[in-house]
Amino acid sequence: MQLRTSSSHEEGCERKWSILTKEFIGNDKNELTGLKIVEIEWKTVDGKPQIVEIEGTERILPCELALLAMGFLHPQHDGMLQQAEIELDNRGNVKDNFYKTNKEKIFTAGDMRRGQSLVVWAISEGRECARSVDIFLTGESFLESKDISSLQVQV
Repeated sequence: MQLRTSSSHEEGCERKWSILTKEFIGNDKNELTGLKIVEIEWKTVDGKPQIVEIEGTERILPCELALLAMGFLHPQHDGMLQQAEIELDNRGNVKDNFYKTNKEKIFTAGDMRRGQSLVVWAISEGRECARSVDIFLTGESFLESKDISSLQVQV
């Protein structure tokens, strides 16, 4: 991993490191007004690395909008996937063959198929899966593909 400074950072944002959000603070209209934060540090406790709050650093930062970026390891197995007996790959994602799962008429794409990734990959996956569904339903597809350009002439 490498720290990079983008043009956005150069325009004046301030980056803070080793901060833990403890609470979202709101007003009586259920509007976000602040974040209760505390500075943290990593320490080894009983031979295990742990996050430790630095005493006396808790404070409230004004905040009107918080965007949460939360990842996951794989899709939730309990529930729908387990009930439908959908096969999983060795990483715990839904196993597929050209976006088709092991169950007829059930397709997969995006984070469930490839794992946590960027939204541009999710869009691409959705398009490729739609093409696969189109072929399944009609026997062919005129939808664009990453591998087939709409400019290519079919003979």
